[in-house]
Amino acid sequence: MKRIVTKLTLAFLGMAALAVALVWLVQAVFLSDSYLNQRVDSIDQAVSTVSIASTTDYAALESEMNVNLLVVNDAGSVIYQSDGLPMRGQIVKQIPELTASTGGEVEYLQTDTEDARYALISRKAEGGTFLIVFSLVDVSEASRVLLQQLWIITAILMSAALVLSVLLSRLFSRPIVAVTKAAKVMAAGDYSVKTRVTTKDEIGQLTQALNELGDELGKAEELRRELIANVSHELRAPLTIIRGYAETVRDVTWPNEQKRTAQLNAISDESVRLSALVSDILDYSKLQSGAEPMQPDLFSCADAVGDIVGRFEIEAGKRDIALEQDCPNGEIRFDRGQFTQVMNNLVDNAVRHAKPRSRVRVVCAPQGENMRISVENAGVPIPPEELPKIWDRYHRAPKAGEAGGLGTGLGLAIVKSILERHGVLYGATSDEHKTVFWFETMEKNN
Repeated sequence: MKRIVTKLTLAFLGMAALAVALVWLVQAVFLSDSYLNQRVDSIDQAVSTVSIASTTDYAALESEMNVNLLVVNDAGSVIYQSDGLPMRGQIVKQIPELTASTGGEVEYLQTDTEDARYALISRKAEGGTFLIVFSLVDVSEASRVLLQQLWIITAILMSAALVLSVLLSRLFSRPIVAVTKAAKVMAAGDYSVKTRVTTKDEIGQLTQALNELGDELGKAEELRRELIANVSHELRAPLTIIRGYAETVRDVTWPNEQKRTAQLNAISDESVRLSALVSDILDYSKLQSGAEPMQPDLFSCADAVGDIVGRFEIEAGKRDIALEQDCPNGEIRFDRGQFTQVMNNLVDNAVRHAKPRSRVRVVCAPQGENMRISVENAGVPIPPEELPKIWDRYHRAPKAGEAGGLGTGLGLAIVKSILERHGVLYGATSDEHKTVFWFETMEKNN
């Protein structure tokens, strides 16, 4: 299969050859007729204002038109003829016919010399008829000179066409070749390749589309890697526990109702944790790969926080924990779904780690155009050296006597990913009185 450079080069050369062929066609077919028509038009304009009945300087007229004249009055008598009138005898014999056909087509007079051709036209004027003879030698000479020049022009045009066709074909084909190479690299699994967009035409749009395709494929590949890494890292432990308890119940403790029930409860708890873990792994992998879209919107802070706090009232009530909220009316700007995810993780984390018969507070405080949202609980304080690490995935701060259940280790990592994508401030503080996780919303005017 021919390369696109070769095809484009041949196409450009073909267009140049067609243009040269058209020039030759005009020269061979239309030049003589065009010259003759212009010559006749100029003669018609010159004689249209001349009257044979009046005194006329015919010598000056024929010099002006560069022709030979034979002037016949209405009686048929010749009143003027040029000294060098060619084919004089033949023209005089045909005066009756020529005067009768005034305004007709051009007649050609052929001499003994093949190259010496003349044209004759008859034109009616006031008081008689002009018989006008002019030479066609200048037309032949012009054609010969033009033909010689045309060969030179043809050589120059074809040489220039060859150079331009090669340059233009490479110019046009370069982005296509680059896109082809990039597509092959992507097919081999490297989605980071980028092709420079140099134009805004269809080729530029194709290049841009390929770059965007590479970005999307890269996100999908990153999501796949994150899922594999997270699943292989975190699912092994609960699956091992579930399998161990199930085999123990089947082979050892099934007759003992008390032990069997305890171990089946452990299997059920691990199954619930496994389900939560799978959900968190999927959410975290989507956020890390950029596959989760972000669509900030304006919505009521008090209503959103109230809905989220209400979901945890039953769970908090089981441990005698009071849920409180202090949120003024006002709108905040955030991705609504991801705001809910952040608040769910923070409130769930606060409830699980709060001391029994304590309280968890959600406080919203205006910060200029933003809103700072804090989730506070009273529990075992987080050591200062652990605070910078709590946002890392799978990291759990060691807390002796922790009251809550074991989490997935991904909740705060998910919160961190969401908040960093929104470009907002966030942090955590902890002492013997309370632990506070806080973050700010986006500016409304952005």
